[in-house]
Amino acid sequence: MVKKMYKGKNSRIKISTHNYKNLYFAAGFSKKGKIVRIALPKDNINDAVSEISKHHPEFSLSDENKGLVQEIACMYFGENINFDLKLIEMDIESEYETSTIKTKFERDVILEISKIPYGTVQTYKDIAMSLNTNGYRAVGTAIGKNPFPIVVPCHRVIRSDGSIGGFRGGTEVKVDMLSNEGLKIKSNRIVD
Repeated sequence: MVKKMYKGKNSRIKISTHNYKNLYFAAGFSKKGKIVRIALPKDNINDAVSEISKHHPEFSLSDENKGLVQEIACMYFGENINFDLKLIEMDIESEYETSTIKTKFERDVILEISKIPYGTVQTYKDIAMSLNTNGYRAVGTAIGKNPFPIVVPCHRVIRSDGSIGGFRGGTEVKVDMLSNEGLKIKSNRIVD
């Protein structure tokens, strides 16, 4: 059973969950109803909630935003949903002890990868160039910190050689997400 934690009223978030196709999805929401963090799918509810509570330890469980978490689950499984980015917390300064996005650069990267169309990919270099920087590794680091996976499609960013590259949730999850969007992958490389 998932433990509810109430340590302070000022920084508490609400976590909503959804079970879909034997995977558990979770998202944390601010008092204003904005998403502060999304968990990649897990095999059980405790792991999904734990992924969020590592960053936001003061939380309560709530079904209030279950519909949005269901939408995120559908996106993971390949539904092309136009998710409203106004629903995610993009402020660098936030009311939470652990801000979701730490720097302007991280926010710029998040906004840039949010533009990658469904069923397509871009390279780390493409993202860096669109931000007028040669810091490809810095872009990769910012992408690795993406607190909104699935909704902000960091899985659509690959290496310049066509290999899928790393992923916080593991390459298997990245391959699943890209395959669910209709991309062909062989030996962890995008193929035509």
